[in-house]
Amino acid sequence: MNLQAQAEMLANRVRKSFRKLHPRFERESIGAFRLYDRDIPGIRAVVDWYGGHLVVAEYERKQTEGLPWLTTMAEAAASALDVPAGRVHLKRRRTGERYSRLGRKNERIVVPERDLRFLVNLDDYIDTGLFADHRETRARVRAEARGARFLNLFAYTGSFTCAAAAGGAAETTSVDASQGYLDWAADNLALNGASGELVRSGVDEFLRRASGRRWTLCVLDPPSWSDSGGRVFDVQRDHRDLIERTLAVLAPDGVLWFATNHQRFTPDLSGLRYTEEDTVPEDYRNRAAHRAFRIRK
Repeated sequence: MNLQAQAEMLANRVRKSFRKLHPRFERESIGAFRLYDRDIPGIRAVVDWYGGHLVVAEYERKQTEGLPWLTTMAEAAASALDVPAGRVHLKRRRTGERYSRLGRKNERIVVPERDLRFLVNLDDYIDTGLFADHRETRARVRAEARGARFLNLFAYTGSFTCAAAAGGAAETTSVDASQGYLDWAADNLALNGASGELVRSGVDEFLRRASGRRWTLCVLDPPSWSDSGGRVFDVQRDHRDLIERTLAVLAPDGVLWFATNHQRFTPDLSGLRYTEEDTVPEDYRNRAAHRAFRIRK
């Protein structure tokens, strides 16, 4: 298939998706959602809408080496939705690659998620600061948060913490190893009229030092793989141990939401009180963006 034919097919798909999703999401004040997710053979890209901006990411492969493939697809998607070039943001993803910071524009915009607001950076990182595929998970956590002592492990930019605070959590604790992400989380909390405890720490270290403290509601959304200080974490291999150590810091009958975006994940949860919850929104269902499990201590 030639480049122009692919561009036309992507433009048609993006236009159709936008017409289907945008009117209702606009009514619901949902500003970040997925328009296309690799479902046309040969067009290995994702297209995301962020409040009038497009983020177009290519999953690179040999067939497109040396071709202006990504820019052609991005121009086609932008033209289909009348998005100006200055609001189109390009990313390249490579299987198994660890991504360093991409740039230093330091420009953030605010996108709504119902009555919440989140800051996103569409240029400087491979991810934007908001995982829109978890909007329904956030809603479920929010619904359980009233009066809770909430713990967010691998907190990233604090979107789950904002949801818990909005749901009436009595207190929140957000843990991440990156001070930059904790600062971003603080900004997100302030944007939503909230605040909370922000702890810079690796999760292993935090759990070891948390003796005596007990939380009643927790989100655990670890990376699929990481290498921190020479210690390699593999979610498939290590999730059971991590879940058990997290449950140890919860109060009796505390609730743990465990999630992973590992595409071939096989859970080892035997003996635990859990249900697998369907929290993938319709715009992400093509690729089953994540799996979520609600575990009660």
